[in-house]
Amino acid sequence: MVLVGGWCRRHYPFSLVSHFFKKEINYFAVSYKIFFRESLFLNMLYSSVVEGLKENQIAEIRAKFGENALPVKEGPFWYSILWSQFKSPLIYVLLFVALLSIILQEYLDTGLILVVLLINVLMGFYQEFNAHRTLAALRRLLKPKTFVIRDSQRKEIEVKELVPQDMVILASGDRIPADGRLVEASAMIVNEAILTGEEEAISKSIQAGSNILFMGTTVLSGRGIMEVEKIGQGTQMGQISQSLSEIVETETPLQKKLGIFARNLVWIILSVSLLIFIIGILKQENVLQMLRFSVILAMAAIPEALPIAITVILALGIRRILKRNGLVKKLLSIETLGSTSVICTDKTGTLTENVMKVVEVDFVDREKALVVLILNNEQKSNLEIALWDYVKKVNQLEPSEIIKSTQRIYDEPFDSEKKYSLSVVQRGPKTAALMMGAPEIVLGFCDLPEKEKKVILDKFEEWANRGLRILALASKEEGNLKEKNGYFWLGLVGIEDPIRSGAKESIAIAQRAGIDIKIVTGDYRKTAERVMEGLGFKLSPANVLEGKDLEILSEKNLKEKIKEIFLFARVTPHQKLKIVRVLQEQGEVVAMTGDGVNDAPALKKSDIGVVVGDASDVAKEAGDLILLDSNFKTIVAACEEGRLILANVKKVVGYMLSNAFAEIILIFGAMILDFPAPLIVVQILWIHLICDGPPDIILGFEPKEKDLMEGKPKDIQKEEILNKTMKFLIFAISLTTGLLSLGLFWYYYNSIGNLELARTIAFVTIAIVSLVYIFSFKNLKKSIFATENFFQNKYLFWGVAYGFLLIFAAVYIPFLNQVLKTVPLTFSHWLPVFGMAIMVTLIVEIVKFLERSRS
Repeated sequence: MVLVGGWCRRHYPFSLVSHFFKKEINYFAVSYKIFFRESLFLNMLYSSVVEGLKENQIAEIRAKFGENALPVKEGPFWYSILWSQFKSPLIYVLLFVALLSIILQEYLDTGLILVVLLINVLMGFYQEFNAHRTLAALRRLLKPKTFVIRDSQRKEIEVKELVPQDMVILASGDRIPADGRLVEASAMIVNEAILTGEEEAISKSIQAGSNILFMGTTVLSGRGIMEVEKIGQGTQMGQISQSLSEIVETETPLQKKLGIFARNLVWIILSVSLLIFIIGILKQENVLQMLRFSVILAMAAIPEALPIAITVILALGIRRILKRNGLVKKLLSIETLGSTSVICTDKTGTLTENVMKVVEVDFVDREKALVVLILNNEQKSNLEIALWDYVKKVNQLEPSEIIKSTQRIYDEPFDSEKKYSLSVVQRGPKTAALMMGAPEIVLGFCDLPEKEKKVILDKFEEWANRGLRILALASKEEGNLKEKNGYFWLGLVGIEDPIRSGAKESIAIAQRAGIDIKIVTGDYRKTAERVMEGLGFKLSPANVLEGKDLEILSEKNLKEKIKEIFLFARVTPHQKLKIVRVLQEQGEVVAMTGDGVNDAPALKKSDIGVVVGDASDVAKEAGDLILLDSNFKTIVAACEEGRLILANVKKVVGYMLSNAFAEIILIFGAMILDFPAPLIVVQILWIHLICDGPPDIILGFEPKEKDLMEGKPKDIQKEEILNKTMKFLIFAISLTTGLLSLGLFWYYYNSIGNLELARTIAFVTIAIVSLVYIFSFKNLKKSIFATENFFQNKYLFWGVAYGFLLIFAAVYIPFLNQVLKTVPLTFSHWLPVFGMAIMVTLIVEIVKFLERSRS
């Protein structure tokens, strides 16, 4: 969308972006919600201490303080957008030419030029206006939410609905939604870098001086309850919101390349136009006429519709990815997706269903084990929900009664680095530490004979070989309860998480496309291996690396092995960053999945950060692609759409340049051979309406080809927009079209002596040829006769029909004959024109055939 509002102010007859997005935006704005189950634990634990506001108080407070939202810089008003359309080099050229036409008293030319100018301005305005609306709609897709306590109940609301005195529940990975003070806290650490610039995290507690929290800062670990004191503009963030609300959208690599490419093209065309002007002056042509003619030639030859064509292609890509359950945050992501060569993905949720069920338990003390499952459970993940459902079905304990009789004293939430959670609680006169986590970690904190440990580990291995996720439980009632030793072993819980339908097929598609798949998981090795076998991987010991070995392996040694490693097991978030860094140093374009706050560095470092829909706020901010369905299939689909975008960009660029250079060769050749000008100003303008109109833009609508996901990905950072084959194709088309048009012009002018007829023939030839060979550009790898889904892009046929309609109108409508200085043509006149169009199409097919043979 930036291309529409930036350096592109080009004529474009359709408003596409808003049409493409309308259904998808309406659908996802409703359906994209992240639901957490009501947490009985939090409801009960905090109800005796924190009741929160009453619902009947909310409206009165909101009426006084307003919504909890920072002022957002409004998009430009319609009249600002309209006025900006006149700030374009194209418009300056048109106005200059119109002024010259008035001076020369060619009022028909002036009228036609002003019509073209009006079309450019109105279409540019309409497209940009809709682009701003589309961008605003996209930003509304992801509405930030938070958990509050109201009427003693835990509820999820939108952040903008917060009011002062609300009680907000905060946990690791959450972005703090307002300014306030802590009333409950457990091991809370907050990053305030967004306000202070200091990356070092700050410990927070309920003590005065360390209990103040600020909007926009991030909870790195721990949990707590905050009473909201200030919202919206009243917050610290609100005071500096003016600078924060400035949305700066930088150019992507593709945009930069197209910008450089377009500037170079302009200089080439202007140089040729200047040369034609000088030749005309040397031949003693009228200075004003030659100046006007040179400027119009430059305007017609520059592919002005290129930027908006790129915009449409990118808009189509966003729409298709959104329709396939992926939300792209940046245009850069769309471009880079097509070049992805390695996908590093977790297995849980993306490759598995994430619909978990407890299928095995092995408890030493059943009652204590169930207490751990109740009190170390927030029900904020599918795993915790599965454990909660199991406890409820057992009916041995009443969870609500356990919670009511319990007070939490100390808490260490689960962290993917340490791989366990710990709570110190008091139940009646007894105090106990309750632990749940990875079996090998928890077992290390327990005092057990080696023989018993071996039995437990054998059980662990047996369950892991069945593909189960395994949790260990332990407790401690004596000594320093915060120390990680002296725990009593309570047992194991085995959870089943079936493989997603279609995951195996998606992996096969990615591998055929030359994309390496690496599973990067925190799960136990044997569990992950079993899942990978079910996905079709054949693993040997050389294909697997565990986190403990990865930790001591140097990056240099990892580089030597990483190509053969398919599974990284028991990996910590900081090790993900190491994996990304090594892959990138080997020239790979890396997509990395993550969901936790600790995954943010790896997501940010990767070329494509992929986050699931219920990821932490920090992970979402660092990511580029959000999976609305948390499905690996969506990642592959997004990569496929990225490839389609790159393919269509090249088609459009090649086609537009072929049209532009043909006119230059025709006119330049006529000047060199001392012929009269083969095209007059109004004819060039009319061709401009055809060749820079719908057909070349709609070529970007082309659907994917069957072999799109075959072959190795190419790095867009290194690859040229036009390869050698495309450059040769442009040269062949423009040279053939220009010279043959010049030959027809010379024949009718020299043999018949009718200049108007000769110009009419040259005029229709330049226009018709491009409308015929465009069908060869639908697929630049296969013959026109082997193109799949030839009729699928129905808009292209309408665009070509539009072009033919303008040509026939110019030839057969008497009024346009007078304006354009054309004459009606007979059937015999059309034969060489269409013959040439077929000849140029055959040349395109021959070049494609030679390229296929070479490949």
